[in-house]
Amino acid sequence: MEVLLEISPTTQIDTFRPVARMLKIGQLASRSGITARNLRLYADAGVFGELPRSPKGYRLFPSEAVRWVRILQASRAAGFSLEKIQELLRAMRQDSVPCEHVREALGSNLRALEAKLIEIKLLVDILRTTLGTPDGQSSNLGCNLMDVLPAEATRLPTLARYRA
Repeated sequence: MEVLLEISPTTQIDTFRPVARMLKIGQLASRSGITARNLRLYADAGVFGELPRSPKGYRLFPSEAVRWVRILQASRAAGFSLEKIQELLRAMRQDSVPCEHVREALGSNLRALEAKLIEIKLLVDILRTTLGTPDGQSSNLGCNLMDVLPAEATRLPTLARYRA
C-alpha cells in the first residue's frame, strides 16, 4: 500500500497511522466464509454497530470485522442469542469486555445446555420405557402405547402442569 504524506515542519511523523483498509460486504464474505446476505442481516440487526458507507452507498467494514464474524459464528454455535452476541461484540469494539463478563455469559449458556441435556436424557428414558411396554389394545385409543406415553411424559418438567 502506498501512502503519500505531505510533510511540513509541524508534521509529527511518529503519530501518523495509515487509515485501515475497509472491506466491502463481498470482500468480507469471501474472507469470513459467511454469505453477503447473512452479513447484511447481521448488519441491519446492528450486530456490527454503526458502519460507514462508501460514497456510492456501500457498507464498509473494518478489517477486524473478519474476527467479529468468527466470534459471531462461534457464539451462535455455543447457543448465544443474537442480542447477547451484539452486546459482547459492542463491548469488544469498545475494548470493555472484561473476562468476567464473558465468563458469566459462557457459564449461563453452559447451565442452560446442561438443563436441556437433563431433559433430553429424560425424554430418551420415557421413550425407552414406552417402547419397552408390550403391545396391547386399549379400549379408548386402540394401542396401549398411546396410554403409556402420556403417563410417562408427565415426568417431564415442561408437562408437570398437566398432571392429573
